[in-house]
Amino acid sequence: MRPFLALLMLLILISGSGFAADQEQEKTSDAFSYTVNTLVFGSVIDPAHSTQNPNNAFLDIYRYSTDLQVRPDVFLEQQYLSAVFKPRFTAFYRWWEDGVTKGRTDSADRAFVNEWRAQVKPHPSLFLSFGKEKLLWGPSFLSSPSNILFKDFEKVNPKSEVEGRYLAKMIYMPDNKVTFNLIRSTQKEENEQQNAIKPINVLKTDILGSNFQVSAIGYFRQEDRFRLGSYGQWTATDALVLYYDGIITKGTDALYPVHDETKPLGGTFDKRYDESGRLFTTVTAGGSYTFLSGSTFSMEFLYNEQGYGNADAREYYRLRQNASDHVFDTGLLSGLSQKTLGETYATGLPFLRRYYLMGQYQVREIKNVLDLIVRYTHGIEEGAGQVSTIAEWRVSDRVQFFNVNSLAVAERRKSEFNAIVSKSFIAGIEMHF
Repeated sequence: MRPFLALLMLLILISGSGFAADQEQEKTSDAFSYTVNTLVFGSVIDPAHSTQNPNNAFLDIYRYSTDLQVRPDVFLEQQYLSAVFKPRFTAFYRWWEDGVTKGRTDSADRAFVNEWRAQVKPHPSLFLSFGKEKLLWGPSFLSSPSNILFKDFEKVNPKSEVEGRYLAKMIYMPDNKVTFNLIRSTQKEENEQQNAIKPINVLKTDILGSNFQVSAIGYFRQEDRFRLGSYGQWTATDALVLYYDGIITKGTDALYPVHDETKPLGGTFDKRYDESGRLFTTVTAGGSYTFLSGSTFSMEFLYNEQGYGNADAREYYRLRQNASDHVFDTGLLSGLSQKTLGETYATGLPFLRRYYLMGQYQVREIKNVLDLIVRYTHGIEEGAGQVSTIAEWRVSDRVQFFNVNSLAVAERRKSEFNAIVSKSFIAGIEMHF
């Protein structure tokens, strides 16, 4: 518990100096500003009893957790120079109630820099920057297929944070309608097989019209496949907005099950389309309608061409079942089962199957203090889905309560929605200083 005590003391000091900090900030120059967000929350997670995680021995999911996160954001903004610095201080205490690790507890603290960036403006239309940052884009709520740089889990839980990666960027804005972004990842990267891969280069073009926005993203890496992403939105009326977000790839790194009775588990996984010239599309298309009351209803359809059809899905679940049955054996078969469960867990697919629907209802400023989101995602082929809710209640200008919940809805055990977590509950306080 020592890390919690240290961070709680820091929280008290920040809280006590909050008003003074506001006054001090008014005295500083306009170039410098900062904020400090502090989150204290608890989590309850119910691990799914599935073949993906037999007896909680493979994924080792904890049941309860308490977390403290201090998130300072520091900004410098001048005519020709800007900078961002976002250190993070986190601590947690967790305990296990499921499977082979029942009764275990663990605690840890961490200090790191989630993002930092320095940017210069040598010309009114040109910006050059380098640093560790996150780039999130796209109008859809379910997924951002066009962005392969970051997995945007902040859309599932807005209180979570995507960690930045080292990027060098050049932004050219010839006018207020077109923007060109040249991005290069500079950090060392590995693929799922822990093999080193070349840095990726990205060319992103944004076009802004009077009632629409369209972006195209090209990805380039030596000895890698072709990828082209795009997203956009169109304001059809004052109430209706239509949008899409998708990507086209030549071949895919995804793993597909192969039935083979000569293998110990009755099959294996293979990169079936690794060298293929076939083009695969993953796209989300949808729209949002805002009512006169201010509430918004959104609906999206996702098509994942790489996903498993019925035959591949049956073979996938059969292989996962066989691996689960032998994971506690001794000898080589146990190791092979662990490897197979690792492949069923990380297939390389953005979604396991091909067709999905999502509906979302959002209400803001209920009684001027409460924001609420209710979302349901449905896998059409498996007839299963997930319900999630996100609520934020502003107690004051500085303090708000939040609650993020999810519940798998599946009549049968074989579903991607109840493979890892059947339900989760997160509640906490966020304080702004």
